[in-house]
Amino acid sequence: MLLQRIVLLGKTGCGKSTSGNTILGQKVFKSEVSSNSVTCQCSVNHTTVSGRSVTVVDTPGFFDTPDEVNTDEQVKKEIARSVYLSSPGPHAFLIVLRANDRFTEHEQQIPQQSEIMFGQEVLKYSIILFTHGDQLKGESIENLIKGNSKLRHLVQECGDRFHVFNNEDENNREQVTDLLQKIDTMIEQNGGGHFSNQMRQREEEWRKEENERIERVRKEKGEMLHRAQSNPELEEFYRQYNHRFSFSAFISGKKQTGFGAVVGGAFNKAVGAIAQPTGAAVGRYLCCGEHKVLSSASSQILSL
Repeated sequence: MLLQRIVLLGKTGCGKSTSGNTILGQKVFKSEVSSNSVTCQCSVNHTTVSGRSVTVVDTPGFFDTPDEVNTDEQVKKEIARSVYLSSPGPHAFLIVLRANDRFTEHEQQIPQQSEIMFGQEVLKYSIILFTHGDQLKGESIENLIKGNSKLRHLVQECGDRFHVFNNEDENNREQVTDLLQKIDTMIEQNGGGHFSNQMRQREEEWRKEENERIERVRKEKGEMLHRAQSNPELEEFYRQYNHRFSFSAFISGKKQTGFGAVVGGAFNKAVGAIAQPTGAAVGRYLCCGEHKVLSSASSQILSL
């Protein structure tokens, strides 16, 4: 039997819980029309649907107003717990939006918030689920997406995967079968696998290494500035360098070889007042493009 583990994500009032009930064909998740969150903790239910063993995890709403009991951080941790409740990992994240609602800044932030909690791989496993499709008043969901550039961008971030539910028509099982088939296709596109915490862990390790590298760069830059302040010629060099170059290319992971060493060495020779490691650091900062090394440190600098 095919397995599908599904996590529902979205704002309070978008129809997450109702959609979970629609998928499972039974009212197991508490839902009501309200601007206040009904789901404060993750809830999980299982059943067999269209020949598949389906697990659905309902989550608290994004952007819920924190209270004395549930802080914003606690809400995010509870949403992230959905991965454990769908162990060994969900096959699909359904980002739930109301088809008849204005597409606000909050909805635009959902992909970013999802990536913060689950990692960048999450959108590869995501489908946009529009609810209240019966209230589109004859307009197709395709035209709705086409007519809103920001909504279109969100759908594109999820691989152009979307589906529409009429939650009022609980007996319409065809809409559920169609959704599960779309999830089957996405699973196949993802190599038959599911989202896992290992993906999140690998990304966290990469971010840690990147942050450490950024910190090293900042430290070297600070040391260079400190030395420059005690040497007029070096200070002028630093001022012009800092004006012309951004070290963002370096911290984004681009590698500089050869050229950095040459510039660092030339800088050391010209000024004679800075240690080799810091001089090399200057060279590493200078990257991307066509550069010329001028022979004097007095008011002369590299030019693009």
